[in-house]
Amino acid sequence: MYKTFYVIADFFYKDFTGGAELNDYSLIDQFRRRGHEVVEVYCRDATPEFLEEKKDNHFIVANFVSLSETSKQYLIDNCEYVIYEHDHKYLKKRNPIFYKNFQAPETDLANIDFFKNARATICLTQLAYDVFKKNTKLENVDKIGASVWRDEDLDYLLELNSSLQKNEKAAIMDSDNPIKKRASCIQYCYSNNIKYDLISDRDHKAFLRKLSEYEKLIFMTGHLETCCRIIVEAKMLSCDVITQKTLIGACSEDWFNLDGPELIEEIRKISNNSVDVFLRYFNEY
Repeated sequence: MYKTFYVIADFFYKDFTGGAELNDYSLIDQFRRRGHEVVEVYCRDATPEFLEEKKDNHFIVANFVSLSETSKQYLIDNCEYVIYEHDHKYLKKRNPIFYKNFQAPETDLANIDFFKNARATICLTQLAYDVFKKNTKLENVDKIGASVWRDEDLDYLLELNSSLQKNEKAAIMDSDNPIKKRASCIQYCYSNNIKYDLISDRDHKAFLRKLSEYEKLIFMTGHLETCCRIIVEAKMLSCDVITQKTLIGACSEDWFNLDGPELIEEIRKISNNSVDVFLRYFNEY
């Protein structure tokens, strides 16, 4: 009988729709579609006592900023775990752009023992994989090749593609997060005489519907994006994307030259294969 997969994270999709939370939600869906039992566990609840009770199962550790040091050590000493790395928690600042060639000094590294003792760290894209290895010098690392989407969400993107009516403006994500550099996007539009709208919606499907109406997406970032879902979704919706390609993990993948339905089906293949990337690191598979 297969063991249960416990996914440990700071937050989940029901809390808010950040990129990491959408990735976890989609990966969990892919596991359940294969018939695996998956349980979501907040970092605050993944105490050594909890882990002791569940230690004979499998653990996937996603964002773990609030996971205690004692719980990390318990996982190292007693459990089979894989890390699903959405950003750069091997760095104290969690952002490689502060360093030349994205390489931090050893004094700025973090959580190295936790990464070293994992069965593997699974990165999203080639850029994320390369920067992780450059900094950690670890070999127990793999990649999916993209963020993960649910089939239902890809079907919705296909549906939107069937009736695209583009305006002649650019979309800018209306986010207060300083990393997303809304002001830089607006300045770019002013400097290049591009008409734009700020768009947002707490409901992700509604946001995608709005995005589908635009000819372009302007996306600037102050972070090395390990994939960048909004850029991939914009391309799935046949939007031209203006961004800093050296900071975007999606741009490091061969499929980035695709768009529309062709890209949707390529991402579907990658997403459907994502479970296999994880299973190869657990003994019974």
